[in-house]
Amino acid sequence: MNTLLWFQRDLRINDNPALCYALQQGKPILAIYIYSPQEDSIWSEGGASRWWLHQSLKELSDNLLKLDIKLQFFKANSVKIIPQLVTQAKVSTVVWTNRHEPHRNQYENKIESELLNNGIQVERINEGLVSRPDDFLTASKNTPYRVFTPFYKKLRSELNLYNFHISNTKLLNSTSTPTKPAKDSLTLDQLDLLDHQPWHEKLHNHWSPGEQKAGETLDSFIESSLFNYLSERDIPEIDGTSRLSPHLHYGEISVQQIITQLTPIIEVQGGVIAQQAEAFLRQLVWREFARYTLWHFPETSTQPMNPKFTKNFWKTDKVNLKKWQQGKTGIPIIDAGMKQLWESGTMHNRVRMLVASLLTKNMGISWQQGAQWFWDTLVDADLANNTMGWQWVAGCGVDAAPYYRIFNPETQAKKFDKKGYYINRWLDNTSTMKPSQAVVDLATSRANALDRYNSIIRHGQ
Repeated sequence: MNTLLWFQRDLRINDNPALCYALQQGKPILAIYIYSPQEDSIWSEGGASRWWLHQSLKELSDNLLKLDIKLQFFKANSVKIIPQLVTQAKVSTVVWTNRHEPHRNQYENKIESELLNNGIQVERINEGLVSRPDDFLTASKNTPYRVFTPFYKKLRSELNLYNFHISNTKLLNSTSTPTKPAKDSLTLDQLDLLDHQPWHEKLHNHWSPGEQKAGETLDSFIESSLFNYLSERDIPEIDGTSRLSPHLHYGEISVQQIITQLTPIIEVQGGVIAQQAEAFLRQLVWREFARYTLWHFPETSTQPMNPKFTKNFWKTDKVNLKKWQQGKTGIPIIDAGMKQLWESGTMHNRVRMLVASLLTKNMGISWQQGAQWFWDTLVDADLANNTMGWQWVAGCGVDAAPYYRIFNPETQAKKFDKKGYYINRWLDNTSTMKPSQAVVDLATSRANALDRYNSIIRHGQ
């Protein structure tokens, strides 16, 4: 009998509890990855994410071969293919790491139910700070948290850093008995993840996907950037953030692994460096809050949490939307951010807030339009983070920023890009537009946004 190991968003071999569990069974391992865009529907990976996924799967496949495990690829419906493989390969145990996205959980539950009904052992692994989102509720009302600060305070009070590493299972020094290729398995190239137009080749200039680079990035961040994290994370031209987001999304590194490295800094070193590490830990909890929110409010991936922000609240403006997408708004820091996104597959966190605020408030275009563009172009496009980030800025989501908080991109540029290094780097002196040619006048559009909010949201007219 064999063990089936289903990789999803845990594309690494070290500190991977699902892989460790499979090895512990002492049986040949059938390792699989299923690309099923039809199951993810509108939230199937965008072009930039597919490029990352392809590179990550290649490294994972190479690393697994060192353990005599061949990663086999399928482009299929997971609910159908896994029971078929269980029968074909005489599998007695199936193990995978949960994705914790509501639409994916439905499929995983169906698979688990069918396997258990047929006498197959199933092991589902949870990763993250909270064991399961539905177990973590407010003490007063036993309802999901809607505000980050109390969520953070409760989680942080229950997070024992000294014991956290226990869940960080080490890879066994053993190999698996090779299994035969399964019927209908494909090569990685046959998954067709890469667009035929080689636009994505430019991403190689900015990123190196994979588990090895994830570890190196974390080490570099702790050694070089963590000490100044609070003062430099908002400066777009400085690499003051960890750059771990895409590695985290695909599980090339886990939250557990990161916290294990932060623990001695927080608990032993103390002082300023511990404060910086604690601030970074808070950002990891923010990611957890995004996942938690999407779990409890799955409709928010497409609908505003505040129902007053319906389609009637937003404008339809295809011409200016395209200018925003192409970085041709005439507002330097906005255009620099959109150029960075297109060229590198990412955008600095501070600038993400600015471009989102301009689109949803000054331009009055729906947050869904912005979220979809980010989804297609970000290498770290994560459904939970993308959804909560856009709704937060738009003022219609959980723990949202007050709608009247409308970022002024010119003021923000003077504060966070004083010498224009970020703007000059990404615009490269290509912007010849005058302020009068901008898509909106910042003062007038701000006033219009507030009028729209007061008449439609506050007074319901």
